[in-house]
Amino acid sequence: MCFHHKRLKKMKNKHHAIVIGLNSYPVSGLSPLKGPVNDAEDFSAWLRDPQGGNLPEEHIQCILSSDFAKDASLPFPNQIEVLFEPFITKGVQGRCGERLYVFVAGHGFGDPGDMGTTALYAANARKMFPWHVAITDYVDWLQRHAVFDEIVLLMDCCRTINVYHEVKEPQYPTSKGRIGADKVRFFYAFAVGRGRIARERRFEDGRDSGIFTRAILHALETASPKDGKITGQQLKNQIHNSIGKFAGDIQIEPPVIRLDSSQDITFLHRKSARTVPVQVRLEPYNGDETLLLSDGNFQQIREDQAKGAKGAMRTLELEPGLYKIAVKNTDRQQIFEVPNHAEIIV
Repeated sequence: MCFHHKRLKKMKNKHHAIVIGLNSYPVSGLSPLKGPVNDAEDFSAWLRDPQGGNLPEEHIQCILSSDFAKDASLPFPNQIEVLFEPFITKGVQGRCGERLYVFVAGHGFGDPGDMGTTALYAANARKMFPWHVAITDYVDWLQRHAVFDEIVLLMDCCRTINVYHEVKEPQYPTSKGRIGADKVRFFYAFAVGRGRIARERRFEDGRDSGIFTRAILHALETASPKDGKITGQQLKNQIHNSIGKFAGDIQIEPPVIRLDSSQDITFLHRKSARTVPVQVRLEPYNGDETLLLSDGNFQQIREDQAKGAKGAMRTLELEPGLYKIAVKNTDRQQIFEVPNHAEIIV
């Protein structure tokens, strides 16, 4: 996943992140995964990107399967839970910061008796001893205590139900919460609904990734701003509209995304959507063609003469949207959508 740094922005020194990616479950009987570590690394890259999350490196706490020996059955639950402890410790006293990101990818499950609770299996999970971390319980505690003004939770994992065990509440301080918790803005996104299975696949760039994570990162990078802002509602809409294209031939369940539209999160400020390179190939090519580019309303926005030795191949930098390209004075034309088409032949 590549991000271009156009100009430096003031770092988000009051934003923090917890990033977890587990591929390996050596003793669990669960199938090994290929995508979570890549997903966690890609999301961490977005967090660091000045045009993305723009967090300082030291504000991103990350734990991956690849941090440990291949067959070590690590990390244990407490090695994951310790990432939440500083925020809970500070949260007992009051507010900690503006925004917390929690990104989780790996094998997960839902609680038989609670529709919303979702946990991540630790690497040492076994059938009779399903060691896990109750991710949504930690996030709920932080929200109830208004530790952050905003919380972003992204879980790319299954939410299947195992009737033989339930999600165990973490051993954090018992408290009823704090006044102001109802003002905490949130964006909670799950790859699938309760009882469903999340999917991963190998993408065209050769990397294995969660389908849901790819859709999230793509939305963060390409969503068109409204009044200079990218909001949670805009991300939700784009993820739902695009995720089927990222799934390819794989049958997937729709994601579940929760937010309060009356107090939405502004993820990013930018003047326009990021452009995407689209290759236009002229076949046949005689050296004097003129290309006409139109927008989604079929209003012409560009005219380009395809002259020179490399005229048969043109690269257009386009914002996401619907376009038509035509060869002037011919019937050769194509309607295409950005970013779903990387190459057009006309």
